[in-house]
Amino acid sequence: MNKDFGKWNQNLLLKQNRLIANRIPKTKKYSIENLSDFLSRFDNVYVKHDTSGQGRGVFKVYVGKDGRYCFSGFSISGKPLKQCVDTIKEFHRILRPYEKFGRLGKYIIQEGIQSVTRHRLPFGIRVHVQKHKGKWLISGMNAKIGTPATINSGILNFSRGAKVISIDELLTIHLKLDDRKKKQVIDDLEKLTISAAKIMDLHFPNKEYGIDFGINPQGKPILYEVNKNPGVAAFAKIENKVLLKRIMEIRRLEKKG
Repeated sequence: MNKDFGKWNQNLLLKQNRLIANRIPKTKKYSIENLSDFLSRFDNVYVKHDTSGQGRGVFKVYVGKDGRYCFSGFSISGKPLKQCVDTIKEFHRILRPYEKFGRLGKYIIQEGIQSVTRHRLPFGIRVHVQKHKGKWLISGMNAKIGTPATINSGILNFSRGAKVISIDELLTIHLKLDDRKKKQVIDDLEKLTISAAKIMDLHFPNKEYGIDFGINPQGKPILYEVNKNPGVAAFAKIENKVLLKRIMEIRRLEKKG
């Protein structure tokens, strides 16, 4: 396996873990043939640049009622794109504008997970996990919920205008879960996060990771991606910065040794 922290290598590693294998979206390397196959099987799919972050190089793709191929998202440079084209090849040319120069760029395709609130707003969850004295600790969770801007782009990311809320607000107010179900979801998120951190640490050693999840219609957390250099600015938006302070304190203690 290539020693890069790309989304494809993450997928290969996570699939080997029994606990996580059924909790990640179906994923393939990008090709016109694979995209056509996924679009025939799923309502929508995501095409993601293998190593980009902050929502760049990510597109939501689906087949419209008129049979055209529609996509929305952001280019590698962060430029918003939203349009429908007649053929997959037209989307391919937009995705890989420099192909004729031999600069292809690596992409993956993932099935779209219907992670939405009761009011059909898309949401995602970020779990921050840190190693302290050799033990992995969950130091914070937050949720990102769709706004008109993010719904329009199809991409849910704090850097792209999503609203940050506490995990309790998401589960209690937006998903209407009772205490038993809330505890079940949080326990599930924590188990998946610790397992993923241990796997990644074996191959890409690090002191902390930010792990992104959705929750499918069956109420099961689905692990989207592991981030090796997770931003923490979103934690400043919730719970009077308590979680942000905790993350920074663990960083300080770990650095101190």
